Amino acid sequence: MQKKLPRYLRKQPNGNLLRALSLGMEIVEISHDKYKDIFGGEEGGSATAPLDIEPPVPMKSLWVPQGGACGIAAYGAKLMAQEIVSFWETKGNGMPLTVCLPGGTGTTAMLLSREINSIVKQTKTNDEDTKMDILVGVIPCVGDAEYAERQMRALDISTGGNGKDDIPQVFLPWKNAYPRFGEPSPHILNTFIEMKDEHGIYLDLLYGAPAWNLLLQYVTSQRESPMKGRQVMYVHSGGLEGISSQLTRYKHKGLIDGIETQ
Repeated sequence: MQKKLPRYLRKQPNGNLLRALSLGMEIVEISHDKYKDIFGGEEGGSATAPLDIEPPVPMKSLWVPQGGACGIAAYGAKLMAQEIVSFWETKGNGMPLTVCLPGGTGTTAMLLSREINSIVKQTKTNDEDTKMDILVGVIPCVGDAEYAERQMRALDISTGGNGKDDIPQVFLPWKNAYPRFGEPSPHILNTFIEMKDEHGIYLDLLYGAPAWNLLLQYVTSQRESPMKGRQVMYVHSGGLEGISSQLTRYKHKGLIDGIETQ
């Protein structure tokens, strides 16, 4: 289900939309008010499908809430946690690690934190000084810190947690507010260009670049944060197929001219 598409995007699909359509996605467009009724609220909507929505294939359809905020995402988070802990067990040299992720609903960050905590507890030794120290930090890219924490607590509780022990640490905004989600920003664009040109890393402009725009400021300061005094691992959130459509928005806003948008 999708809010009403912009006219230009409906006429000429590109980026993530084009890729999804090529994979067989069918869009059901609904009004902003209807979308808010289904997916809105303090916790981002229900983890179960609304009763008035007809499933595409009765008895064989899967309801995935906005942001994938449901327990079925736990399997992938468990695999990721196993890979991270295994890697750090052999390569970390006993150093503390912060795993950083950009977050919308915070689903990946919360479930990853839970799974890492579970693995570390099972493998901890009698010597407190030698047990692995791995925590998860999330950079809110949709809403603010309170929104992210509400979302993660609600998901944790709905999937058997207590809403406290496994909640990731949240990176606070550098100044008074986080960037507005999806709003073209010269600061985010500069981070996108810097990471691409100087480090060979491509980031999307909705999650990756805003996350690194904040992380780079913490890296070059002594300000308190979930990664201060620790090694850092960043989990890339993908979304690269949407870069072309995102750069098109920057072009429409007059923020870019000569940057390739395809």
